[in-house]
Amino acid sequence: MKFRKLSIENYKSFQFPTEIHFPDSENGKSIFLIGGMNGAGKTSIMESINYCLYGGKADEIFRAINRKEIAKGNAAVSFELTAELDDGSELIVKRSWSSGVIESPKAKDLNERLVVVKDGKRVSVQNQQMWQDFIRATVPPGITQFFFFDGEKIQEIAADDHSEVRLKSSLEAALGIQNINQLSSDLLYLKQEERKGFVEISDEDLTFKESELKKEQAKYTRLNRERDEIKEDLTAFKEQYDEAKKRFQATFNRDPESRDAIREAEKRRIQTSNRLGQLENEIRGLCEKSLPFSLLGGFFDGIRQQIENERESLQGEAIKEHAEELAKKIVRVVEEPEPIYNERLSDEKMVELEKRIFNLLREGDAQAATDKLLNLSDRDAARILQKIEELENSDVFLIKPLVEEKQELEVELKKIESSLNSGSATESEQELFGQLQEEMESCATQIGRKTEQLRILEEDILSLEKKVREIEFEIEKLYEKHNVSKEKSDFINECDAIAGLLNQFIVRMRKSKVHLLQEKTFEMYKLLSSKSGLIKDITIDEKSYEVKISDRNGHEIKKSGLSAGEKEVFALSLLWGLSQTSQLNLPIIIDTPLSRLDSTHRDNIIRNYFPNAGDQVIILSTDTEIDENYFKVLESHLSGAASLVFNHQQELTTLKTGYFWEEK
Repeated sequence: MKFRKLSIENYKSFQFPTEIHFPDSENGKSIFLIGGMNGAGKTSIMESINYCLYGGKADEIFRAINRKEIAKGNAAVSFELTAELDDGSELIVKRSWSSGVIESPKAKDLNERLVVVKDGKRVSVQNQQMWQDFIRATVPPGITQFFFFDGEKIQEIAADDHSEVRLKSSLEAALGIQNINQLSSDLLYLKQEERKGFVEISDEDLTFKESELKKEQAKYTRLNRERDEIKEDLTAFKEQYDEAKKRFQATFNRDPESRDAIREAEKRRIQTSNRLGQLENEIRGLCEKSLPFSLLGGFFDGIRQQIENERESLQGEAIKEHAEELAKKIVRVVEEPEPIYNERLSDEKMVELEKRIFNLLREGDAQAATDKLLNLSDRDAARILQKIEELENSDVFLIKPLVEEKQELEVELKKIESSLNSGSATESEQELFGQLQEEMESCATQIGRKTEQLRILEEDILSLEKKVREIEFEIEKLYEKHNVSKEKSDFINECDAIAGLLNQFIVRMRKSKVHLLQEKTFEMYKLLSSKSGLIKDITIDEKSYEVKISDRNGHEIKKSGLSAGEKEVFALSLLWGLSQTSQLNLPIIIDTPLSRLDSTHRDNIIRNYFPNAGDQVIILSTDTEIDENYFKVLESHLSGAASLVFNHQQELTTLKTGYFWEEK
């Protein structure tokens, strides 16, 4: 890959659209030199490339927008990078941020937009993420730190004895090992996902389930056979019962009764007979106690009246007998204690009143005279009236319904005895009666037993049919799972095999890559170092990536023991070794790499590193790093040069063709 053009607009001091073209030299290799004083925008070019390729956080972008444009309300910034891919196709990446038309825009108002154009054809917005992934795959962000770097990156690697250990993941990414590690991790993930819910079904599982099905099917067949046999027996018993019934009807001219019916009839006969006995005892008791007196029940009212009349007659006679005494008492009552009239009667009148009252009492009520038929004392009369009342309230009057019930039961008992009585039949008829009755009873019992057996069998068969269907369904699913299980098992085994091969490949690849990295790093270090004659070897650990530098005597030289210039030379050598070992054809962008180096190391880097760093090298330098002498050394390798001119008053950077003193 080679960069062909970079456009920057409204980013930091690049207020207006600025285009930087990167031409090729005749031999296909190119070193493009961009000069600029400190603060002119060299670092902005490096940042623009990174933002264009990978995007950035909105607040970072917002802070870097040109201050004058922000003051105008223009919160828009854009980058465009044109690159030629290794296959010769052209890729244009345009990335911009804008808040639109809004007053006092803020970082949160920025909206990012990515446009990718490949070979003149714009990629649809729906595929934006796919093309972002494509950009990252083409120019991996974890690796660009070894291709796009500045003096600070060199210082970071040079400052620490074990900086390369901390960069292990980035080093593996640059060497291509990280991709294999990721592939191995992906295989492990796929294997784990495949194992989720995975139950391995073996041939033994299928055999066991099929044997269970055969056993249940055999049981089902046996039950069906038993059902058919019971149906045949049931039909035979029914036919035998019907035949015996016809013979019974023909012989005895009536329908046969079952033993239960006969027993029921006998039970009813006994109950009826017992009730008749109870009724007879009740009737007999009533007759013995009250019936003789109850026969006179029609005379009870006359007797009561006669007793009452005789009582009244005795009272009249008693009044007559004491008439004189009563008359005197009545007269006295008229006068005493006080007269009841106004005019007092004379003695003569009082005597006359007494006579009249006496005569009245003596005469009495002629109609009240009654013949003394009973001539009872008051005690005897009361006893007779009480007895009459007891008889009228006694149960003797229930004797009629009892007699009627007795008559009905006697009729019913005769019917029952008639149905049970076979005494009129001959001995042979009675024997046939018993045989047919017993045969029908036996058949009825067998019919009931076989019917119940048939019902139970039908339920068992239905249950077994359901179970057989379930087992058949399970077997069908097992066969499906068996096939899936084999496929999954094969897939998991393949994952294990591939993972094993990948692990072996990683070990061998790491060894090979690290060995190549050692060679390339040492190769460049010998070209750049002023003490290359003192260094015998540079070795890198295959697992930790720790670098060891050995002198001619085989003693380890700590990186901290090297001079500042030697440390930076080592860092550049390591970076170059990584770019060569990675086999990625990416542009090398170097920002102010020589500021801390002495003249010897600078001379070596100018003459040996820049011309060999890569197919395309973009150098961002001040006039003191690459001065006129170094410019002349590089001039034959340059494909072009440009200068960044910064106007302090306007805070504006513009691009001029030519390097500082070559400005046109």
